[in-house]
Amino acid sequence: FLVFTTYIGHYDRSMSLLEDSCRASPAFAAIVHQFEQQSPAGGKVSLKHQLLQVIVRVAQYRMLLTDYLNNLSPDSKEYKDTQAAVAVVSDIADQTNDSLKHGENLLRLVNIEYSVRGLRDLLQPGRVFVKEGTMMKVSRKSRQPRHLFLMNDVLLYTYPQQDGKYRLKNTLPLTGLTVSKPIVENVQNALKIEGTDISITLSASSFIEREDWFYTLSRTVTEHARGSVAFNSCLGEARDRLRLILGEKAPTLVPVSQVMMCMNCTSDFSLTLRRHHCHGCGRIVCRSCSRNRYPLKYMKDRMAKVCDRCYSELKKRGGEASAVSGKSSPRPNRSSRPLSAVFQNMHPPNIWRHRKGTASFTPVTVSEEGSISGTLQRSKTSKRNWKRLWFLLRDKVLYTYRVQEEKVASESLPLLGFTVKLPDQLGTEEEANVFQLYHKNTLYYSFKAKDNYTAQRWVNAMEEATVL
Repeated sequence: FLVFTTYIGHYDRSMSLLEDSCRASPAFAAIVHQFEQQSPAGGKVSLKHQLLQVIVRVAQYRMLLTDYLNNLSPDSKEYKDTQAAVAVVSDIADQTNDSLKHGENLLRLVNIEYSVRGLRDLLQPGRVFVKEGTMMKVSRKSRQPRHLFLMNDVLLYTYPQQDGKYRLKNTLPLTGLTVSKPIVENVQNALKIEGTDISITLSASSFIEREDWFYTLSRTVTEHARGSVAFNSCLGEARDRLRLILGEKAPTLVPVSQVMMCMNCTSDFSLTLRRHHCHGCGRIVCRSCSRNRYPLKYMKDRMAKVCDRCYSELKKRGGEASAVSGKSSPRPNRSSRPLSAVFQNMHPPNIWRHRKGTASFTPVTVSEEGSISGTLQRSKTSKRNWKRLWFLLRDKVLYTYRVQEEKVASESLPLLGFTVKLPDQLGTEEEANVFQLYHKNTLYYSFKAKDNYTAQRWVNAMEEATVL
């Protein structure tokens, strides 16, 4: 397996050399093209995609061995050897995440392709994982769980199976996809997804989860319609290119009808909290997130309203001298201003800060409503691969954030039907802080708290969330 370590470590550089060689030598490019035409699978398969399959195979080894280990009895002769093999393969797969430019996204797509039966060729150039979660399908007779995997170009509509995997029902291209929040009798938190030949009505487990899905789907569909290859922070190169032209070129404005909350702080729009377009990036934000103005080149250096993020970026590049903040701009004589201008310059900070705060979460202990939040380490497979994240448990749903400051959860997991267990063997003091989440006797996640007291509080809260 050391060969894989070397291969992964040099993969990005090798791909750059391959591209440079094809550009520099037409004869070499012709040989590569001829080789790609001879794919055993039929049709043209790019050489880069074939070379990537070597790394994909390592991730598949880890998932196969983990499944095999979960089906072995601890008394089996092969148990310890399989455990050791999982640890070795996991270390190599983790290097993929650390060494490759988009390693985390690659491993996520490989894991989805392995977990969803009936799914093929998920790995495509430019495809980026966005979000996944479970909601209930609304039908006349019953409610059935449906698990959604959202990418930057397709939505996978699946249903969970007893062994913890999923069966694919539909693959919905984002082109032409619409999302709405219908009012359905006897259905709370309804979300409707409509494609060219399909219409699905789902019910989220909470208002927060429904708004999260609506916002993320709307934003992803908009980004896809605009032809953006990069999404969020997964492809930094395209985002850097957008920063270079920020203020120099008129942005594509996000349609007002597709946005129901601020694309910066996620506050809900209403009659009093109005929508404002940022003239820098084109996103729709609230008043609190668009108080600043900045001279934009494409507007012949006229002052224009920009969101907080664009203002910070423009100020870094152009300095503070040319920037004018809504809070510090000099006020003209009141008598010469129309009444509307007076109201526009009134900034009730306490009211607006309170409104903004409704969508963000602060650290809390177990409250009367059964909520708990805080930082935990999480592992999907081996105990060596821990990742520090921030979690919020509310309304029987576990929300995952990369950092506490994030306004929108990257994952949401309804805990109904799951089981919380402590490890069978507690060797060290550190292992006493570990607890595990199972689905149908299959290990789903392992968590590690900072101390035993915190771990026990999370276990108690999760156990309450797993039952009706």
